[in-house]
Amino acid sequence: MNSSARGILFLLFLLIPLFASADDQQKVHKLLNKVTAMATDPSGKRAVSLAMSQYLSVARPELAQRRQDMNLNYGDLFFAYQLMKAGTKIDDIAAKMKAGKTVWQIAEEQHADWKQIASEAKKLSGKVDACLTAHFVNKKGDADRERADNYDPLRDTVKADADVSQQEIEDAQQRYIFLRDHITAGSGSALDTSTEKSAQMVRTDPVRTGGPAATGAGPNTGPPKK
Repeated sequence: MNSSARGILFLLFLLIPLFASADDQQKVHKLLNKVTAMATDPSGKRAVSLAMSQYLSVARPELAQRRQDMNLNYGDLFFAYQLMKAGTKIDDIAAKMKAGKTVWQIAEEQHADWKQIASEAKKLSGKVDACLTAHFVNKKGDADRERADNYDPLRDTVKADADVSQQEIEDAQQRYIFLRDHITAGSGSALDTSTEKSAQMVRTDPVRTGGPAATGAGPNTGPPKK
């Protein structure tokens, strides 16, 4: 093998970890944007706040207050907690954000473990689905929990909630409708593999009422009509 070939192989050896890291970073963005999109109106936000509260072992009012203090949507809030878990102090994150940086820029500076965060984000996404399913099975129990938690989704709003694309909102709406209809059809069980694949492929009318609003992001769209 000549020196040029060895140089190319060495360069590829150095670039492979960078490509893998970039792929994991994209997965984190995609997964957490899905969470943010699901929380663009009160109905989806109920499930997101509960899922994140249970997953992080943090009270829902505390999460809502943190969002208010730092203007973080739910996806970015979860990401900030992952940075805290890795040793970054919340006050340091807040100070850097006030200086104009995003939590994503802060993560890049600190060489975040994107693979690990992607794994955590995937688990959170599954937790959101589980909370939505539980809501459709027992709506009264969900309402009782909100009163016990002293949580009001109508007040849990920040400007950053709108930082999500229209397509992501429509995808979240379709997911919401699929899970709701899965329960309405008489199954309260977790989705099996074949059903999960159908959920990923199903395409519903984007203007159909239900779940995260299909007309635009924002917390004032109101709950879907039942």
